[in-house]
Amino acid sequence: MAISTYAELQAAAAGWLVRGDLTARIPEFITLAEARLNRILRTRLSETEATINVAGGAWSAPLPAGFTEPLRLWIVRPEGREELPFVEAARQRARTARGEPAAWSVDGQAVTFDRPCEAPTTFVLRMLKAFSLSNVAPTNALLDEAADIYLFATLCEAGPFLRDGELAQAYEAKLQRAVGELNAKAARSRAASRLVTELPELAGAC
Repeated sequence: MAISTYAELQAAAAGWLVRGDLTARIPEFITLAEARLNRILRTRLSETEATINVAGGAWSAPLPAGFTEPLRLWIVRPEGREELPFVEAARQRARTARGEPAAWSVDGQAVTFDRPCEAPTTFVLRMLKAFSLSNVAPTNALLDEAADIYLFATLCEAGPFLRDGELAQAYEAKLQRAVGELNAKAARSRAASRLVTELPELAGAC
């Protein structure tokens, strides 16, 4: 069966488990699976950009919903946007005088800057966003591209209820293989490729 939505993932997990007493707990298994996947996966499928508006005089703003890890941040100007350098929160020296921020960090649940903004300012944050299926958000990029990872991670979380160590290990092995294949694909897509021509080299060409 196709696995392209939250409901289809639940149905597939129920089919693999063949345990009617676990059907009601499958959403819980999916939530636990996502918590694990959000820790171990660092893939382009979770990359997204979010706009952050900071009021004049403010030096911080709440992180966007679903944030798990920062990647890059740009300040938006009329002529375009410019990337700002990231500084660890413990090393960021906050200035009291207002001005245009020259550095940023993540401290707790907020994006922080090295000084208060002189005026209302817009930033764009590129980040990793948590995978989180629900009835309201029934699909996402990971489920679209790697439904097997979602399924096997869900089945692994059902392991304590299976009381079948051999079967639980089989699900774990399938998950590790699928994650490895996804990571390998991601590495290939990020690797620089050497362009070649089909034309033969001319002898003595200058």
